[in-house]
Amino acid sequence: MTRPVTLRLIETFRNLFYTPIYVAVSGGFFYRRGLNVRFSTVPDGGSAVEMLRTGAADIAQTGISRSLIELDSGREDAPLHIAEINSRDGFFLVQRSTQSDASQSAWDWRSLEGASIAPVGFTPVPWNSLRAAMLLNGVNIRAVNLVSGLSAQDAMDRLRAGDVDYVHLPHPQAALLESEGVGRVAVALGPQLGHICYSSFAAMPDFVEAHGDIVQAFVNGFADALSWLSAADYAQIVASVAPFFHGVDSRVLLHCIRQYRSSGTWPQSPSIERDAFDRMRDILIDGGLVSGRHRYERLARAEFAATAHARIHAQTDHGEDDGIDSRTDVQS
Repeated sequence: MTRPVTLRLIETFRNLFYTPIYVAVSGGFFYRRGLNVRFSTVPDGGSAVEMLRTGAADIAQTGISRSLIELDSGREDAPLHIAEINSRDGFFLVQRSTQSDASQSAWDWRSLEGASIAPVGFTPVPWNSLRAAMLLNGVNIRAVNLVSGLSAQDAMDRLRAGDVDYVHLPHPQAALLESEGVGRVAVALGPQLGHICYSSFAAMPDFVEAHGDIVQAFVNGFADALSWLSAADYAQIVASVAPFFHGVDSRVLLHCIRQYRSSGTWPQSPSIERDAFDRMRDILIDGGLVSGRHRYERLARAEFAATAHARIHAQTDHGEDDGIDSRTDVQS
């Protein structure tokens, strides 16, 4: 047997939005494609793009926003995107619970006007997406009181203390506030905006060009994981992600996974679709985060997902086994 190739994979933030990554890692899908994936989270204050650029990581979970910003700044070596992780926004607006449920049951988007909201502070992309959803639903953004610059933990603590009316978080953070009885999900952002290229895997151009075989093996493994994720029962998915969320009750994990999968948050294949790329780019331009209308072909390397997609169909036609070989190196 050929010795597996070591590959360093990083995520920017630990949350259940990235369930496809955890399934791929814990399920051994990368290993079965000849890769020994060393998986870790970007340290506080770190940058996924800089870790790629300095060679501290090979492939990163990130978004097209980072590469678009790089191109705007004149960096021609912006990371290239090889596979889609999330095809919808995975954040929620969580409303502070009160003694009266009447105001919550009558919630609509205009309820945000005059209210205080703590959007995610560690990255500007979720706010841009939330802003787009607010405009789509007729909210006067100037009438909303934003409490910016908070970490996810700080935002949760502000809601617990009653200092803000809403926080803007993914799961399991949003669900944990619900389970504590201090918050209630007012709206899920994913269904509001439909299919957008929200999160994807990226690598530096020189890595993609020098190691195309490794990139293809990685995307093949991820495509296998997506196929498994779409067919697995909820108990299997919970068991697969639980090692990444120590201390989170399995019932909370189950609730989050049900909500994400039923909302179409995770793609069926790793393909980055042109329309979804364009929609995400235009949201970022409208929000002022990105200025250049950079084209799909400049950042998306679609051939890897296309090859993986064709291989899965060939496997299905020939009835090949898709069993799990669970071997990986996870670093917290």
